Amino acid sequence: MFDSVNSYYKVHSRIYDLTRWGILFGRNRLLELIPEDFRPERILDLGCGTGKHLIKLAERFPDANIIGVDASREMLNKASAKVKPFERIQLAHTPFNTFLSNSEPFDLIVCSYSLSMFGDSHNYLELVHNSLAQDGLVAIVDFDHTPLKNFEHWMNLNHVEISGSLFTQLKNTFQIKHSETKSVYSGLWRYSFFVGRR
Repeated sequence: MFDSVNSYYKVHSRIYDLTRWGILFGRNRLLELIPEDFRPERILDLGCGTGKHLIKLAERFPDANIIGVDASREMLNKASAKVKPFERIQLAHTPFNTFLSNSEPFDLIVCSYSLSMFGDSHNYLELVHNSLAQDGLVAIVDFDHTPLKNFEHWMNLNHVEISGSLFTQLKNTFQIKHSETKSVYSGLWRYSFFVGRR
């Protein structure tokens, strides 16, 4: 197996966009959960990967400045080709905790299947909370829980934490605006949406 997230994505960046449709459910719906009247000026896509949400964010919020951050240079190389037409989109290759600790506040932070890969050794949720402007929103879709210990172990080997604790922590960190859980593959695992306010 891969000994780090970076080594994982050095390989998976080549096939990521072709293979994740059957695993990363809810990504297309995530931005629909952001209130229609919300007008963020600064947006962060934390763990932006190959840039799936960056383009949609730029189209939906034409006046916003958008930053996509990822720890994988290979994934950002894929994103870079997609965002070239949008001067308002910047990409940053940096550790998430370093970036969050030194950033100006954001009105919206989007996390699509990234938080479950971070762990919480750097208090990421607290950093995300503190990186939001007053009344800023966080919008998240991610793995939630599996009842099968063998599958949980397999996901852990792929650097994904799927114990169910993430969304409990989110509800304790942010004011809940929307929370929803769905089951896939006859209950093999659950994924959840969360929209919260600072």
